[in-house]
Amino acid sequence: MAKLARWHPWREMMDLRDEFDRMLDIFRPDFHLWEGYTKVPAVDIYEDEENVYVKAELPGLKKEDISLTIEGDTLVLSGRKSQAKEEKKENYYRKEIREGAFSRSIEIPYPVDKEKVSATYKDGILEVVLPKTPEVKRKTVKVDVK
Repeated sequence: MAKLARWHPWREMMDLRDEFDRMLDIFRPDFHLWEGYTKVPAVDIYEDEENVYVKAELPGLKKEDISLTIEGDTLVLSGRKSQAKEEKKENYYRKEIREGAFSRSIEIPYPVDKEKVSATYKDGILEVVLPKTPEVKRKTVKVDVK
């Protein structure tokens, strides 16, 4: 007589995910989609009446490793992360600390005064302040509702 097995609805999805991970590892062993691994820094973008702000996580980098440019209405954040010393060990169980170049393009939602853009970098967090142009600041229009 056949035994009844308890059905776990998510087990099939987990098996499919594991197969997909193995497939990705064949083509791109440094890319771990399901572990939250990303090749671009995470950013927060917000605004107030005067400025647009961009905060980016860049742990382990020095200021000299970061490049920040504005091309048209796009802020381009790029850089290179490298380890201080190279290890030639073959017995890693897991190697998730990424090295190499990265680049992230962020569309700026408003025209900004490019001459007054400032940036600070402290404790692995880059903060960019993009002052809005005077025309944008004056664009608020109150409409009466009847």
